[in-house]
Amino acid sequence: MPCTVCGVCSLLISSQNAYLNRALNVFTPELPRLDAASNFTRFPPPSAEDTPETLFAARIPRDATIPAPRLTRISNPREFLIYTDGSCMRNGADDAAGGCAFVFRPETSISTIPPRTSSGHDPRAMNLHTRGVCRFRLEAHGPNGEAAERTSNRAELRATIAALQFRFWTGEGFQRLIIATDSSYVVGGCTEWVRKWQQNGWNTAAGKPVRNRDLWEEIIKEMDSWSERGMEVQFWLIPRSLNSVADSLAKEAAGLPAQENWNRIYGVAC
Repeated sequence: MPCTVCGVCSLLISSQNAYLNRALNVFTPELPRLDAASNFTRFPPPSAEDTPETLFAARIPRDATIPAPRLTRISNPREFLIYTDGSCMRNGADDAAGGCAFVFRPETSISTIPPRTSSGHDPRAMNLHTRGVCRFRLEAHGPNGEAAERTSNRAELRATIAALQFRFWTGEGFQRLIIATDSSYVVGGCTEWVRKWQQNGWNTAAGKPVRNRDLWEEIIKEMDSWSERGMEVQFWLIPRSLNSVADSLAKEAAGLPAQENWNRIYGVAC
């Protein structure tokens, strides 16, 4: 499955969780468990004029085993931001093609990357100063193996799930992840609607079946998982103009070769 376009990251597409827990990070912090029912909330910027660029800057997490920069909150090094987006050509049609993308590492100067790690490796040879992105084609089947309608909403939600699952983010010392997206469907669903839908037997307030239920069930799994690990997740609805990189990548991803089956994507050494 094509994913990264930075040409640097190593990827694992696997369900072998025991192996992945060892491979993704060495540092495993023990953080207080969060209440899942109170997690996954909207990000409140201090000012209406604030943008990701005014609040977040490239910084190497102090607990990371690989010195890869993240978009870290200027006022709090325990918070970081990922841009996500999805797109769909011929939205909802039988031959629709969806693309998903997220940006997890900012571009920086190579001088910001240390020449050696504590284990003696050369991280500069890994090009960690380049932008780290993941893009992939929206799968024709969901995590339950059933065929799924391909729409822009589904692609946007799928990109969010992939970003949440990509790495063991608390292993880099983070306690809060901010997902920046221009999708009101993702932000509203993740912060307000999904628990109500679940309690209502997966029906909307109008009594209609919830679309993309399989992905919303994955969101609940991620909500429970990250709450158990002690990481808060917030969602920031930003203008499309501020999400141009992820938007372009998602559109490009819609043109990648078709993918039939759901795959979980893990980033290693990125």
